[in-house]
Amino acid sequence: MMMSIFEPAVRLVGRLSFRNKLRATALIFGIPLLVSLVIILVSIGNRVAAVQYERDALAAQTPALALLANIHQYVATTQAVHEGTDGLRLRAGVEYERFADSLRALKTFIAERKRLRGFLTDNEAWLANLSESIKQVESDDLSDLGEVHSRLRQIVRDELDKLNEHAALLVDEETAGSRLIDVVTSQIPELIDNTGQAAQYGVVALATKKLKSSRRNDLTLVRGNFNAFVQWSMDKLQKVARDRPDMGATLDQVSGELNTAYLSVQEALTTKMLDTSDFDMSPEAFLVLTDASLRQSVVIVGKLQAEADILLAERQANLELQRNLVWIAIAGILALVTAAFISAYISIMRGLNGLSDAVSTMASGDLSARAPISTQDEIGVVGQQFNRMVESLAERTALLHEKTNDIQNMLHHMPQGILTIVDDCRIHPEYSVYLETIFETQDVAGNSATQFMFDGSNVGSDILDQVETTIAACIGEDRMNFDFNSHLLIEEFSKTMPDGRVKYLEMSWSPICDAAGSVQKIMVCVRDVSELRILEAEAEQQKRELEMVGQILAIRQEKFHEFIDSSKKFVAENESLLQSANDKSPELVAQLFRNMHTIKGNARTHGLLYLTNVVHEAEQAYDELRKNEKAVFVREALLLQLQEVRESIDEYASLNELKLGRRGPGRRGSAEKYFMVPREKVEKMISEIERFDKDALKSRDSFIVAMQTIKHNLMLIGTESIGEVLCGVFDSLPSLAVELGKEPPILKLNDNGIHVRNQVADLLRNVFMHLCRNAIDHGIENATERGASGKPAAGTIEVVVEMVNERLLILIKDDGRGLALRRIREKAVGKGILAADAEMEDDDVAKLILAPGFSTASAVTEISGRGVGMDAVQDFVKREGGSIQLLLTDENEGADYRSFMTAITLPGIYAVESVSRRFVMQDISLQPPEKAVLGAARI
Repeated sequence: MMMSIFEPAVRLVGRLSFRNKLRATALIFGIPLLVSLVIILVSIGNRVAAVQYERDALAAQTPALALLANIHQYVATTQAVHEGTDGLRLRAGVEYERFADSLRALKTFIAERKRLRGFLTDNEAWLANLSESIKQVESDDLSDLGEVHSRLRQIVRDELDKLNEHAALLVDEETAGSRLIDVVTSQIPELIDNTGQAAQYGVVALATKKLKSSRRNDLTLVRGNFNAFVQWSMDKLQKVARDRPDMGATLDQVSGELNTAYLSVQEALTTKMLDTSDFDMSPEAFLVLTDASLRQSVVIVGKLQAEADILLAERQANLELQRNLVWIAIAGILALVTAAFISAYISIMRGLNGLSDAVSTMASGDLSARAPISTQDEIGVVGQQFNRMVESLAERTALLHEKTNDIQNMLHHMPQGILTIVDDCRIHPEYSVYLETIFETQDVAGNSATQFMFDGSNVGSDILDQVETTIAACIGEDRMNFDFNSHLLIEEFSKTMPDGRVKYLEMSWSPICDAAGSVQKIMVCVRDVSELRILEAEAEQQKRELEMVGQILAIRQEKFHEFIDSSKKFVAENESLLQSANDKSPELVAQLFRNMHTIKGNARTHGLLYLTNVVHEAEQAYDELRKNEKAVFVREALLLQLQEVRESIDEYASLNELKLGRRGPGRRGSAEKYFMVPREKVEKMISEIERFDKDALKSRDSFIVAMQTIKHNLMLIGTESIGEVLCGVFDSLPSLAVELGKEPPILKLNDNGIHVRNQVADLLRNVFMHLCRNAIDHGIENATERGASGKPAAGTIEVVVEMVNERLLILIKDDGRGLALRRIREKAVGKGILAADAEMEDDDVAKLILAPGFSTASAVTEISGRGVGMDAVQDFVKREGGSIQLLLTDENEGADYRSFMTAITLPGIYAVESVSRRFVMQDISLQPPEKAVLGAARI
């Protein structure tokens, strides 16, 4: 589509000779380049002119503010004369002359600078307005000289501000320059106006020897304004001095002058007018003070204007340097481009002319034609290739017939099916003889390629249409079409033969292109890989079975049998729950989820990976029902998933019995009917009985001791130590830690010589499977975090077993970060269990984690599951008459994380204390806190 848009332009350009194309290219690229360079130069020139304009406007500040100062002094002197101070008439004339001189000086300054035309004295309307107001000052019948004074000040200030704004003087780019210009154009003009107001108000008060309340307020404000404007100006000058140390000395001097310039006026206002009623100063003396302050202000303006002009001059110099460098760059680029174009033009045309002459000679039939090679560019390479082509053309012509015969021989004897597809998707008459063997037919040539190959195959109609469309879109088109669409062609399929046999065939597709790169035919190579696929399938099944056998062999026979029995019970329970349920309920889903999560955890602990994956899918379906209220309860689908879990369990059980011959529960037998007693334990009991001879047993005490010993040993039958029961769980912890990027934990087990009965072995394995995995996943930190906290890289899990108040107490703790109480509270608030502003003790917050479905996990992991949480553990324990409690073991009330231990209690009938308990107690490495033991005893 995009190419068709440019086709008319391509045809138009194609009419031009190559020489004209090169010339047109030079114009097309050269003119925009020149225009761009001119625009850059004009832009830089405008910036230079703008900076010069700023400098002229800045220079105009001094004469303009001098004019403003003289106006203030003249009006104040005239005001004193009007108030009856006749001795100042001569001084009023002198002040007028000074005003006229400053006006002429400003007019001369403006006339010398063309950029300032139209402003101040070059503005006829402004000049007329100023003259008219001055005449009102000279009038004898002036009624309100203050109003005229204010108008004169406004006339000068407005025109000066208009000039500053037009010259962009108030938006200077540089920080230092901006601050200096602000002092010159804003702060000092305000000080001059403030001094003028002080002069006007002061002479009236001194002439009349009285001060009205309103005028007193005006003078007080004027006095305060001096301090404010001076302080603001000095602050800005100090900042400029810090930025430009080279100006520091001058600016410090100006700051000192600015600080003292108005002190005499302020002092006179304070001591002679505001704080006294004597007014013992003549108006003439006060005018001398204001005149000195105004003259000093003009001097300061001149100094600051000179410093600011230095900054503007530096910027102007940089811009002029940029402009000169651009000129030099333009000249260099133009020279380089021109030389390169002329050289390229000559080189290209010389190569093209030589190549064109050689092609013409070869077209006439003379294969001795050679293109002259004068360059190493693409045209030179083309010339070299042309020469090689001519040299090999004769050789290829001679070899063509020989190769044709070789190809025919290959097609007749090659043990592979080869065919070519031509127009209309037909098979070309030339194909390999072995193709007939593969497809078991001799009717090949001229048939539809897709029907011939795919009839009776597993290729659907949609895919078949896709293949036919792809072939049609490639033949007769550019090779690029084949490259883009070859992924749509079938590479492997199965075909059912007439006698019912299934053949598995592999295919490879290759385009046969002409010299222009257009696809003329498509060659298809077919291989019969039926035997190979059968062998691969058998090998894959054997590999899977071997892996499963290896996983089974890693488990003791009785442990494996216990796992199979336990898993089948959970599956049967889930099936019963599903069969009796019509719709989902929180209790139903929670029970289904707990059972399946337990199967997955035990399977993963034992390393039965294929079963773990199947159970994980079923667990995911339960989890969706548990978390998503909109999830639909489809009993048939859930039962189907449960059947897949049962089949996977049965597959492991079948391999254990049929392949390994490990039928039944092994040495253990049924836990309800049999005890499993290690041989060494029986031999030990026999040995202890034999130690008591008849004489020793004649003593009543000796007889009692012997009987108690024998009784106790018999009581240990059908029991195991905690370490033996939980060995499978503990053995899986290192690999789980590595999977989570953590160091394998150190396990400290202190069973105090207490054994547990076989009836609770599965319970303890299920419970500890959850607790240990949670400890590694959520509690124990990785090595980096532990190192930052001053902990050893490997975490520690401690288990203590005790008998308290005739109940079995099991304590488990780890040295991780602790219980995330803040996250528990946030989660409870999010679930609506707890109000956001509710106050709750940490112990009560900890109990929330035992709520159904409650979990602080932020993501699903294969280690600690999908948030089945402590409610599953609590459910398992309660089924056996036990209880569970989380006990906080530190005193950090209100902390985000609190150290804790989990206390599990079970009926004492499940525990048997060994005779050696009193000796084991002396070697206890983990002593539970008194609070924990007492708290557990109250459970």
